[in-house]
Formats: sequence, C-alpha cells, structure tokens
Amino acid sequence: MSSIEKVTDGHRDTKTFGGIEMMRQATVKLSSMNPAPYSVNRVDRKTIFNFDAGRPVFELVDPQGQRWVMQTYSQGVDAGLSLAGLPDLAARLTLPEGWRYETRILVERLSVDTTTRDAHVTQDNFANSYSLEL
Repeated sequence: MSSIEKVTDGHRDTKTFGGIEMMRQATVKLSSMNPAPYSVNRVDRKTIFNFDAGRPVFELVDPQGQRWVMQTYSQGVDAGLSLAGLPDLAARLTLPEGWRYETRILVERLSVDTTTRDAHVTQDNFANSYSLEL
C-alpha cells in the first residue's frame, strides 16, 4: 500500500491502556471468534487505501471474479515471508475451490475507498490481509 487517507467526523474516541492513550481507528465485526482463512470480516474504518501506479499488487480473486488486494503481509505464520517472496506465494497458499492468487503491476492508481461503507477483509492461510476492491 502506498498511502492511507483517513476520514474523521471530528470526534476523537480515546481510551488509556497501561498509561498509553489510544484512539479508536476502526471497529472489526468478526465472522466468528476465531475466523477461518478466507472468511469475510467487516471493518468500519473510514479510510481510503491507495496503491500507486507502477507498483506491484498481490490479489486474491474469488469465484465471483471479485478482487481482494493485499493490504498487509504477515510474518506471524512464516517469519521468513518478505515482500520479495509475495510474487511466488500462490504455490504455498491453500486456496478454497475457485479462488486464485495473482500478481500485477498497476497501470493506474488503485484506491479502495471505505469512507461510506464497511471494508470487507479476509486473510489467507499465512494471515496476510486483503481488502475487497469495490
């Protein structure tokens, strides 16, 4: 991801945890208390995630042809996973029937705008997170 734009209503919802003041940035509506890979969770985050032209993106494509762009990769399951390894990740994923993983170089900026709707987010079996491109 190249940049994030945050939309706020001017109200700051803050709480202090262990002496550290934190501000609520999003609310996650989990599909279950222990969501399985490739299940969809909804996130109220009021953001725009931007992916600049000329940069690679890593995407899941579901059976309906919807694209899910990787917003973050994780080293929680595989500590050795790196940006350099993402183009070859398809061979290592346990994808559901009808899903596929693709890499492409953007020819124009891609923006995932969730300022007026909940984001739809899923994770693969390596805990990498993807946002639905609507």
